[in-house]
Amino acid sequence: MVPTASTTDPTTHRGPTALTGVLLVLALALTLTGCTRSQTAAATPRPPVAAVVPPDIEELAPYVRANSCTPEARPGTAALGKLLVKTYPGTSFGGARSCPATADSEHHEGRAVDWMNSVRNAKQKKQAEAVLDWLFAVDEQGRPYANARRLGVMYVIWDNHIWGAYRTGDGWREYNGCEAKKKQARSLDSACHRNHIHISLTWAGAMGRTSYWTGAVAPQDYGRCRPADMSWAYGYKAPNPVPCPDVGQVKAPKGASKTLKTIVTYSGRSMKLGSSYAAVKPVQKAIGAKQTGTYSTATVKKMKSWQRDHDLEATGKLNYATWRALQKALAP
Repeated sequence: MVPTASTTDPTTHRGPTALTGVLLVLALALTLTGCTRSQTAAATPRPPVAAVVPPDIEELAPYVRANSCTPEARPGTAALGKLLVKTYPGTSFGGARSCPATADSEHHEGRAVDWMNSVRNAKQKKQAEAVLDWLFAVDEQGRPYANARRLGVMYVIWDNHIWGAYRTGDGWREYNGCEAKKKQARSLDSACHRNHIHISLTWAGAMGRTSYWTGAVAPQDYGRCRPADMSWAYGYKAPNPVPCPDVGQVKAPKGASKTLKTIVTYSGRSMKLGSSYAAVKPVQKAIGAKQTGTYSTATVKKMKSWQRDHDLEATGKLNYATWRALQKALAP
């Protein structure tokens, strides 16, 4: 399945991508050669097969970029991490991370697992390779990448390289220049994914709806779409079967103040009681609240008053309409 939505290639977590459709014969060849990356010792265990395997299987995942901030463990993401740790005792995994100024990782949506194994440790390297072999193996019906598809794996980064379900024809590609001699230092093992495997999932995979967990093939889920005038989308609430349009980057108008620039950068992102990220002070300044940096009950009260003065529903929350009104009020 070739993605129909616009995509961003996570080779560097930025930049455009050329998506490649792939024939079954080519995919099978890559599975048997390039995707295993090395032969795994027979003594190294593999994760179990699905409890119930339906006759059909999910299509290869398209790339669905991260565009919201909900850093919490999703059920399917956590289940995959726990499955790997149970199969390989002594390992560990991480998932959700706090959100930066711009959305660029599925970790910020709870759709990514970092399973800790190092290429510098022989046993751990074999474990990692066993998992990759398991993910990319051909099933009894001759379908490549079977477990990756049944789990909703979107892409994998490991040992200086990245594999994308949406670019199977390219096999393993260099990740972010990590093969360069200058990037071989141990201090860069995390950045180049030499001490862990990164697995990003589709929304169906992250929510635990795919056939590996349920025994039924999950329909494609593109998550919440980002409005063209917002830098962030609302958090995930329900499946979305329609690809999101390419809306591009939102930029502050010429001559914008520092306050407006920050508000544009974070526009659309949820703000709730207790929030303390970089946009809080600019929002407080814009509505005339005390600039504490924390979205407090006093700020909520002031926001409700500001919303009423601008003919908005007085919820005290930063919905899209309020973000738009703030930008309009601060426009040069």
